[in-house]
Amino acid sequence: MTIAILIAAAGVFLTAIKWAFFPFIPWRRLPRHRVRYLRARLRLRLHPGAGHATIAELWLRWGRLAMLIRSGRTRPTLTAADRFLSPVSAYSVMIGRAHYRHALRLPLDEHVIVISPPRAGKTGWMASAVLRYPGPVLSTTTKDDVFRLTSGLRALRGPVNVFNPQNIGNVPSTFRWNPVEGCEDPATAIRRADAFAMSVSQQGVEDATFWASKASDYLRAYFHAAALAGLDLMAVARWVSGLESSDAETILVETGTETGWQWAGQLAELSGEANKTAQTIRMTMSRSLAFLADPALAASVRAAPGCSFDIEEFLQQNGTLYLIAETRGEDSPVAPLFACLANEIHHIAALTGSRGPGGRLDPPLLMALDEVTQICPVPVPSWLADSGGKGIQIITVAHGEAQLRSRWGADGARVIMDTCGAKIWLPGISDPDALETASMLCGTAAMREHGEEWTSRHPVMTPDMIRQLPATRALVIRGGCSPVIARLRMAWKDPIYRRARATGQAIAALAPAPQAERAPLPKRPEARPRRSDEIGPATNHDTAHGFPTTTQYPWDETQDRWTNDPWGLGESA
Repeated sequence: MTIAILIAAAGVFLTAIKWAFFPFIPWRRLPRHRVRYLRARLRLRLHPGAGHATIAELWLRWGRLAMLIRSGRTRPTLTAADRFLSPVSAYSVMIGRAHYRHALRLPLDEHVIVISPPRAGKTGWMASAVLRYPGPVLSTTTKDDVFRLTSGLRALRGPVNVFNPQNIGNVPSTFRWNPVEGCEDPATAIRRADAFAMSVSQQGVEDATFWASKASDYLRAYFHAAALAGLDLMAVARWVSGLESSDAETILVETGTETGWQWAGQLAELSGEANKTAQTIRMTMSRSLAFLADPALAASVRAAPGCSFDIEEFLQQNGTLYLIAETRGEDSPVAPLFACLANEIHHIAALTGSRGPGGRLDPPLLMALDEVTQICPVPVPSWLADSGGKGIQIITVAHGEAQLRSRWGADGARVIMDTCGAKIWLPGISDPDALETASMLCGTAAMREHGEEWTSRHPVMTPDMIRQLPATRALVIRGGCSPVIARLRMAWKDPIYRRARATGQAIAALAPAPQAERAPLPKRPEARPRRSDEIGPATNHDTAHGFPTTTQYPWDETQDRWTNDPWGLGESA
């Protein structure tokens, strides 16, 4: 009897070992209920099934040794001894743990795209990546949860800054940023004007790219003129609305430069036109500056002397910047402002890295772009093409491919999916196109169905298997590697965060930015000489030089009439 019990126990034990570690011996059999089978194996931390990465592949392509080998390229300023003795987080980002608790890591030069429905765990994972990142970090979010999970520990690496014009979660802004500052340089004015104009949503507008480009052509002239005159973004808003717009032309002409004359001519062309084209261009420019109508948001671009944001210092000191804003409708009202600031950081980081060892920024810059389509619509498709080689790693988070297509079109969404080295799908996705894409990327495997004597090709992961993954699990596909199902690493479960929270150091203490006094309206400059070939109504021409000495526009007559007789009493009399 004892021998029979031992034999039965041994049989059960061997069956369990075979099911857990060798499920496809002597052949690969297709489970009848694939979703239940997969969920059971994932909860036991076992190999998911046929077609998934093996232990050897995890060790060779996802482990610490693989990251150490690639760290010579991603961290050129570290010696071989420094990289060997440093923690693995100094040259990699941890995604989570695969079967048998094997760690999954990514090098610092591979971009990541995360497709996740709301409240599926993307914020916790992104906060975990921010928490241990070795270099400077730019984080965009619609809530203050990333700040509260990471700011205390990030303060140990470098300065922590917050730009929160809408005061989300009562987190104070530590600085105010004037986009006009620095636009004395025409290249800077062009770059920032492009960021403002291109960030405006043009859904339903025909030839949207054309109108955004034309709006950028005029905004760069306004930015340049305002910087030369020592004005702020409020002056640009006045000029865009048509009030005192000739002042910008006068300022540009007085520079005496070829750029000033050229841009003044462009502004004169816009002033002279009173058709649908000019109205559409002004509408695009006005929408990019619409947030200035809110006094609280307008105050965020009036920086006190010496209290602006120094991007180069932020990069050198491994700082952390949190851009926090809420959405109202399709976009956030401060989306153009955030896009301009993020674009400026990306440009300076790439420029600084090109001058360093290896032609890249070291340590790299992480741009963790959550809700990027709504609060910080930067040109992600073009950035992903070469940012990895410049020392800039980008993590893009979206609710689905449809959200990417709504902002950058079908081609832009495809570029994002193609140029991101790692793709992560979280459970709960209901977009059939996204699920079908993930299933096709996983490939097929030869398996034998019950009742059949031959094998046939079956998807490694069907759409319903991806959709019904257990909570905090995610499907990860990277380059030419086999698919992996990972248990994502959440920030609130990180030991260093738990210790910081226990000691009350999880949230950084911030000093709010000082409020700048609103400058009085500048004195209107004298009317500039106009060239005879410029478009726009002009009178009293100077016959000696061919320039008009005064300029009269339709809105000037309306403004004078309103000033002298605001209620029309003279006409009624």
